[in-house]
Parts: sequence; C-alpha cells; structure tokens
Amino acid sequence: MSEAAHVEKRGLSPVSDEKRGLSPVFVKTFPCTGCGAKLSFAPGTTTLKCEYCGTSNAFKEDDTRIEELDFDTYLKALEGKQETIEDEHVKCEKCGAEQNLPRNLFASRCSFCGVAIVSKSYANRRIKPKSLVPFQVERRAAQESFRRWVRMLWLAPNDLKRYAQSDAGLTGVYLPFWTYDAWTSSDYRGERGDDFNRSESYTNSQGQTETRTVRETRWTPVSGHIDKFHNDVLVMASRSLPAEIVGATERWDLMKLVPYKPEYVSGFQAEAYQVGLRDGFPIARQVIDEQIASAIRSDIGGDHQRITHVDAHYSDIKFKHVLLPVWVSAYRYRDKAFRFIINGQTGEVSGESPKSWWKIAFLTLAILIGLFILLVLAGK
Repeated sequence: MSEAAHVEKRGLSPVSDEKRGLSPVFVKTFPCTGCGAKLSFAPGTTTLKCEYCGTSNAFKEDDTRIEELDFDTYLKALEGKQETIEDEHVKCEKCGAEQNLPRNLFASRCSFCGVAIVSKSYANRRIKPKSLVPFQVERRAAQESFRRWVRMLWLAPNDLKRYAQSDAGLTGVYLPFWTYDAWTSSDYRGERGDDFNRSESYTNSQGQTETRTVRETRWTPVSGHIDKFHNDVLVMASRSLPAEIVGATERWDLMKLVPYKPEYVSGFQAEAYQVGLRDGFPIARQVIDEQIASAIRSDIGGDHQRITHVDAHYSDIKFKHVLLPVWVSAYRYRDKAFRFIINGQTGEVSGESPKSWWKIAFLTLAILIGLFILLVLAGK
C-alpha cells in the first residue's frame, strides 16, 4: 500500500506543494457519524459537536501519564538545528480550496467554507505539545463574562455598555506555553529588622517638655540556606497578545491537563510556539528568583528583611510544552478598537478599555480632598 493510500485509510489526506518545494502536509479531519461533515470540539465535553446535523460524536480520552521532560537533554538535542517557521500550504477536504495556514498557527478553519482543519506538522516546530487544558467555557458563557467585565469598569464612560460591540465575534485559540520545574539550592546573606518602641522627650511649640513614643528598627546580620522546589512555572510562548491584556492568562488549574489529542483542537485556532524552549527559561528564572527571595524573607523572619547576597544553584530542570485555551476578540467604542481575552478554563477577562476623563478627574479631586482633611485633622 502506498504512503498516500495508507494515510487516506487513517482519515488523513496528503497535501503537496511542488511549486514551493515543500514536503506534503497532512491535515487531520474528523467526519461526523451522522452526516459526514467535519467536526469541532464542544467545550466542557469529550465530544465533537456537528454544526450541521447536531450529532455529538464522542472520542476516547487518553489516560497516558503526562510527563515532565528533561530540559538539558532537549537543549543538547536541538543544538545546531534550525526550526522552519513559515506558512503551511493546506487543502480543505470539504470544499477543495487550497490556502496557507499562517506560520504561527497549526489549527484553524477553512477560509472558504469554515470547516475545522488541524495540520499534523505542528508548523514545523521540533517540540510538539504533549498536553493541553481543553476549553471549559463555551462561547455563550464567554460572551456573558465579557458583559460582566464591562459592567465592572467604573472608570469607563457610562455609555460604554451601549456602544461596545463585537467586531467579529469571539475566536477560540489555544495558546502555547512552557512550564518549567526546578530544584534550587540557595545560600544567602542579609539583615533581619526587629521593630521596638522607645520614649523620647521633646519641646512643643509652647516651650513645654513632653514625651512621645518613637518606633525604631534594630538590624541584625543573618545568613542561611534555602532548598526549594519550583513547580509548573508558566511562560507564554506566544507573541500574539500585547502585554497589557494577558492578565487572564496567568492563572490556570494545571491539574486539569490532559494528553494532547487533535480532537480537542478541532474547530479552534491553535498557535505554535514563537518563544523557544531555551529563550523561555530566562523568563521563568525571573519568577523563580522572586520565589527564592520570598522564601528567604520568610526564613529571615522579623518585621523587615534585607537581602544583600544570594547564591542560587539550579538542578533537575524539567519542562512541558502545553496548550491553554482563550477566547480572543475586540470591541469598538467611538470608532476605536479595544482588545480583550477570556480565559477558556475559568472565564476570567482582561483587556483594554476606554477611560472617562471626568471620572478620573473626580477621583483625583476626591483623593486630594481626603488628603487635605487628614492633614487638617493631624494638625489639631
């Protein structure tokens, strides 16, 4: 049996692009058992929901153990190897249209008929996702989360709820992340500050001697050693979202990770990583260093802490490449677009919003009046 016939038998279809000199790209499709249409994953389920006849097509969950991979081993394996990052030429099995998947995507929908397409090549990246958190928040619930978020924007103009309109609806996207685990062994030096009160005499404005209590801090040199395990430090491997709106992507329940199956991605967009494994670790290290500093401050104790030197050693570094779900969109207010995202697991929203200048001015004035009143009361 030829390779093409073997692939066709498994429900995959080869797409060649001889003009560009590329190897065949295989597109995974999932036909409906009811009508044969291509399927999309239904959030919060283990089924592919047919958008045409309504049939729910269950697929078998994978109970394979999700493993951490050795960081140093993979870096050595990747040495001297260039990853190809370019558009992929694919062909839709439903309508036959040929199109390019953008270089940062490996799953999307056909531009002509809307059918779900999932490339098997993972955008030519060398490290494939081994696990993901499936969408739990469906589109309608995500839209309601957005409406609640808009209502809570009290610095936004009052008419925002009336004017906020979706440009193109919500787009479900799986974003790529790295998770890093590491053991750290840290020697530190610093100072512990303990507060104490003492009484002192002073002369008031009438020339009379009075006594008052003064709080001071006694500093003592300290040193110590901290061993700490850092688990699942997340680093977003996408550059598609601006830093101002990524707050909703910072909190996840990674206990809900499941082994990667293309069925989960079907019907959504899915990004391949743009920040590589090596480049992601310095970002994770910033988080880990903050965790070490927090552990040192706790170990020092007292009312205040000063850390003057830390010698941290990293060992047993592991990683996972995972996909996490978000809904992405934008709304318009007075001819200007504002972007937002919704966490596809929790429904948390973060994004851009217009500000009401008169509300900001009123808030500033209220703060100034409050400070003036406090100063007047303190002077009595």
